[in-house]
Amino acid sequence: MPLSDTARRAFDTWPQWHLALDRPPVIIRRLAGGLTNQHYLLNAGGIRVVMRINNTDAARLGIDRQREQKILEQINGQSFAPTVFYCEPRQGVLVTEYVEGTQWQPDSLDNPIKIDHLLELITQIHGVSTGIPLFDYSAHVRNYWQRLRESEKPFPMSAQRLYRGIESHLSAFQAAIKKPVLCHHDLIPANIIEKVSGQLIVLDWEYAGAGLPLIEAIGASRYWQNIAFSERILEHDEDNEALELAGKIVDFYELAWKHLR
Repeated sequence: MPLSDTARRAFDTWPQWHLALDRPPVIIRRLAGGLTNQHYLLNAGGIRVVMRINNTDAARLGIDRQREQKILEQINGQSFAPTVFYCEPRQGVLVTEYVEGTQWQPDSLDNPIKIDHLLELITQIHGVSTGIPLFDYSAHVRNYWQRLRESEKPFPMSAQRLYRGIESHLSAFQAAIKKPVLCHHDLIPANIIEKVSGQLIVLDWEYAGAGLPLIEAIGASRYWQNIAFSERILEHDEDNEALELAGKIVDFYELAWKHLR
């Protein structure tokens, strides 16, 4: 398979991978999907791995590769995350195990048992807090607003209305997060693989960070559009004002992401 210069440089990092390899991996195929990266399925010494080549303009979409690296180091070995064999943001390369299983679909939560499993998964993720770098929602929103203003495409007026409505509250919202926990922030069906054992594995930790479970809950509720799931995951103690503000923050950066991608 012919490779671009970027892909070739990424592939040539193989001697540094945490695998006992005495020869270069073999490319099986390029994987479909992924708006911000390239993915290749490789055979590395009899083990199937995925090599991700980072998009060099990821910062435009609010992705912090150094934060992602620290998180992957902290959760490597957790039952809900794929094993990481190599991660080097400066080289733009991430190599993880290829997870065998079934990718969830948008209607997966029509099965009530899967609602239980997803809620259990989120509880497992939020149970991690030590060593996780902070996710700064205030900076994330402001960065997206700046990117929108710099964009050559006209952005929706709804994005401006949302931003103007939350701008003055962002710093206080961030400062009020006293006990941040690991949040994935992108628990969409495409990022969830169910193994034969029933264990759920979560992919793509680019937007993860120590954050607010309420933001995770609102985001997941928006993605899945399942009433039973939403009722259970949104059982939080926050007052209506905090809930409304968190909802507007999620709405803004989802709208901005769709425009900027």
